[in-house]
Parts: sequence; C-alpha cells; structure tokens
Amino acid sequence: MSLPALSVVDYILLVLLLLSSAAIGIVFGFIKSKKNSAKEFLLADGGMGVFPTAMSIMVSFISAITLLGTPNEVYLNGTMYCYAAISWTIASVVAALVFMPKFRAMGFTSAYNYLEVRFDRSVRMAASLMFSLYMLIYMALVLYAPALALSQTTGLNIWLSVISIGVICTFYSSIGGMKAVIWTDVLQAVIMFVGMLAAIIQGLIVLGGLKRTFSLAYQGGRIELNNVSLDPRTRHTVWSFLIGNSFNALNLYGFNQTQIQRYMCVKSTRAAQHALFINAVGVACIIILSGIMGLVIYAYYVGCDPYMAGYINDRDQTFPYFVMEVLGSKKGLPGIFLACIFSGSLSTISSGLNSLTAVLIEDIYKGLLRRQMTDERQGFISKIFSVILGAVVIALTYIVSNLGSIINAAISLSGVLSGPIMGIFMLGFFFPRVNARDALIGFLCGMAMVIWIFLGAQFTKNQRKSSQLPLLTVNCVNLTIANTTTIETTIE
Repeated sequence: MSLPALSVVDYILLVLLLLSSAAIGIVFGFIKSKKNSAKEFLLADGGMGVFPTAMSIMVSFISAITLLGTPNEVYLNGTMYCYAAISWTIASVVAALVFMPKFRAMGFTSAYNYLEVRFDRSVRMAASLMFSLYMLIYMALVLYAPALALSQTTGLNIWLSVISIGVICTFYSSIGGMKAVIWTDVLQAVIMFVGMLAAIIQGLIVLGGLKRTFSLAYQGGRIELNNVSLDPRTRHTVWSFLIGNSFNALNLYGFNQTQIQRYMCVKSTRAAQHALFINAVGVACIIILSGIMGLVIYAYYVGCDPYMAGYINDRDQTFPYFVMEVLGSKKGLPGIFLACIFSGSLSTISSGLNSLTAVLIEDIYKGLLRRQMTDERQGFISKIFSVILGAVVIALTYIVSNLGSIINAAISLSGVLSGPIMGIFMLGFFFPRVNARDALIGFLCGMAMVIWIFLGAQFTKNQRKSSQLPLLTVNCVNLTIANTTTIETTIE
C-alpha cells in the first residue's frame, strides 16, 4: 500500500533536532567550558543538577530499538511487558540505596578501577574489555536497526540517517563532553515524550477514544496482567519481570559504566539518589506510554495485520508504518515521530561514546599501560578518543548492515556480554573471601555459560512454539504475500 511521503516540514524538524544537539555541544565545548580537563569532559566537574542528570540516566538506555520494539512487543504479545515499569523502578531504588553510594564513596572515574583494588589488574582488564566489546556492538546496532526500519516505511535514506546521527553524536560528545551529553539528553527526553504522545493521541482520535481502543485490545487478548505461570518457557510472567527483569535492569543501574559516570556528575550522594528516583518515574512513564502505543496499533490493525498482509517486510516496521498511515497526511507529525526515534539513538550513542572513552583511558591507557598524564592532557586525549570511537561505531554499522538475519542474534549477544560483569562486581561486594584467581575463573566460566545458553537459544529458536497472540487479515485489501525475512526489534 502506498503511504504519504515525508514533507519538507518533517525534514526541517529532523534538521532542527540535529542542529540543536550540535549547538549544545558548541556551547559547552567553547563558550561555557572552564578548562580542558578530564574531570570536566568525563564527569562534568561534578556540578550537574539533579533533574538534567535524572533525564540523562533515563534516556541512556532507552534507545531507538526500545522505542520501536516495546509497542511492537505489546502489539504481538500483550501488556505483560508493562511490568517492566515495576522492575526498572525496583532496580533504580536498589541501585540508589545500595550500589551507587559505594561507587560515590570510591570516587573512581572508571567503575572497573574497583576490581583492581578488590582483586587484581587481570580481573579489571577482563571486565573492562568485555564492557568495551559490548558497548561497541550495542551502539552499532542502535544506530543501524532503527534506521533500517524507518527507511523501509518512511523512505528516509538509511545511510543519511546513520551518518547524520553518527557524525552529530561524535561532534557534540567530543567537543562538549559530559555536560553536552547530559543537556542534549534532556532535549532528547522531551522529544521522546512529545513524539510518543503525539502518536498515541492521534491514534486515539482515529479509533474513537481510549474506551474503544482498550475494548478492542481486550477482545483480542492483548490486555493481560495476571500471568503467574511458573513454566520457564512462558514468554512473560509476573515472576520473570519482578525477578529476572529486575536483575537485568539492576545490571544497567548498578554496575554499568555509563550510569556510574552520571552518579559522579552531581554534587552529592543524596543528589544522585534523587536523580535515580526521578529516573524511575520517567522510565516507568516511557514504558507505559509505549505499552499504550502498542494497544493503539493493535486496535487500529485489529482485522488487518500489515505484516501478514504483505504491506511491510519486517515486524519492526509496524510502528513506523502506523505513523505514516495515520499521521502521514498531517505535516510535521511524522517529523516529530522521526525526531523521537532519532533522539533514542542520539542519547544512547553519545552516552556510550563518553563512557567508552573513560574506560579506554582509565583502564587501558592508564591502568594496563601504566601511562600517566596531567588532567588537562587527559581531557584533550579524551576528545581524540571520542572522535576515533565515533568513527569506529559508524564503520561497525556498515558491517552490521551486511549481517542480515544475524542481527537478531547480535542484539541478544550484546546483552549476554554484560551479565558476567554484574556478577564479578557482586562477587567483590558481598563475598570478601573470594580472591583474584577465583574471581577471574568465575568470570570466565560465567561468560562461557551464558554464551552456551545464547547459542542453544539461537540453534533451537525454530523448534520452539511461538507464544505470539493471534492476528487477522480478514479486513485487508490488496492482500499480498508477506516477506518472511525479519529483523525484529521486539524485546526479548
């Protein structure tokens, strides 16, 4: 089916987002920069306010994959996923009360410095190298997967998206440092909320209101909040979220370098706790709004699933297709949606570049190579590293573009790599008798175990029974045969 094309207004909105992000980098890189120091570049001199830091914590891992994948997950499998709002809140509170104060007390720029103090240098290097690999894979996927979905439904050139986001991220991250990253995150957080609300409100208007939308979703089995099954093969249950997903979120809030750097950007531990509490509210709102968006999409396509009808080639195109079909005739609204998705990519990649720069300098250059430098020189080197890493991520995106159906596996693998890092930190915090050799063996065995599970899941995925709820095509017109090759951003 033919869809409206993007208007000039839509492109102008996208350009304004990119220019605004670049302008913030210029302001904090040249106008408000007090000195060219590592503390200013990596930790914002420890003087950031609570609210902007909270917004930055919130959007650091709310990527474009999340914004596209969560509505699609609810569209396909129902509202059980909305329990993620509770699990992420639990993780934020636990991190604020237990783990964040420990890192604040230590005062390290890199969280992995603790592992050398607690164990030895080999443990520190193993964890920091694993984090570096994880972040490089993750950033490349965050840059490419959404651009692919948008290009196939909106007509926006995929490499225009990739290069513009990659270059702008690298620009403001490298010249403005952490202050620029945090303030662009605030701008991008606002755009995410506006974009999601615009799509929801227009969808509800078309459908005739919230009551009818929820009624259609309920009749289609999409409203489900009481699955307490103990069967581990069940896709989503109360227990899988309150226990499993809480630990998954705690991995990000309690032990991820990207977040720990933000805890060091505010003036006190209490301020960091307040930032985490505000973040918990913001993340819960994003997840709930994304869930409502999924219900709106289902109610709109209740009798004609666009993928089964052959209107789209991949499941992750459902949300962009809905936007172009419902909002496409209203100039500016598709642009707001695209700005929302672009913001998800910008915030995640800029945060990743800054944190990866900190790890490479603190753990590899200074930790492994034992090179010492002044704070000002480290600040200058940090900017160079940011530029190099930005170029590496863009180059990796080209490699990712040639993976085809392997992209799904790569998305899962990037999550697998971060699990053992959480384990090694918890081992250090709560088991004082464990020595360096035991910790390293445990880390490597844990990594081998999760990779084995990951590979098993990939090899048997075609043998598993699908848990997807039923979809219909009875009301479709111009029905065609759907393409069966998918690159899904559905949340696993």
